[in-house]
Amino acid sequence: MKKAGFVLFAAALLVLGAGCASPGRAILLSEPEPVALVSVVANWDINWHGEDPVNPNFIGASTRRALHADPDLTIVSNTEELIYTAERHIREIMGWSGIIELADRETVLLSRAYQEAGLNRRRMSRPYVLPAGYRLINPRDREFPQALAAETGIRRSMFVEFTFTKAMRSGFARNGNSGANLDMGVLILDAGGRTLYNRTFSLGSRGAISVSNGMYSHSGLMALFDALIIDACHEFLYRLEGW
Repeated sequence: MKKAGFVLFAAALLVLGAGCASPGRAILLSEPEPVALVSVVANWDINWHGEDPVNPNFIGASTRRALHADPDLTIVSNTEELIYTAERHIREIMGWSGIIELADRETVLLSRAYQEAGLNRRRMSRPYVLPAGYRLINPRDREFPQALAAETGIRRSMFVEFTFTKAMRSGFARNGNSGANLDMGVLILDAGGRTLYNRTFSLGSRGAISVSNGMYSHSGLMALFDALIIDACHEFLYRLEGW
């Protein structure tokens, strides 16, 4: 029943995926063992797709009055709360899937190997957000997975990176309806730092929210992303099984 659910679910999605190593995927499926979720990172600003951040200082008086009258209205959003939503969904959905078993969070994050791992300096050059307790581990640090395996016995490491954007679906300029977009990259390494799985999923929300003069509901946008993260996690599992 679970597999059939994934089939029906994925049939409703438009997904652009790239780069899965079949031998590594076969190893993940045929030799299951705990995987350390070592990085969950996202961009900070939720920009309009392909555009720079909106400057909230450059808005008219009528827009200011509308924003003041309704605290849920906004013209800018960030991923400060979304990153926690993302980690929660990843852990919950993987947990009941029976396909990927994630290792205990504290065992990984409090390990000496994790605390001493090299950081992804290149990614740090752009604004980003992580859930509390996480570090921006460099996936090219081959000493880290070896050290983690030696200390904890966990021989696989997962890196997940999100890019969240919003885009107008209909209307003119910033008046009409907007949807939510995300890219979710998943990289899984073995204890030697070799790639077992590397794929990016690009999805757009099935729903939309109203936009007027660039203003939209913050809670409405977060709800779109909440559902989209769930979709992305299911699609990852669906593709991992090889459907």
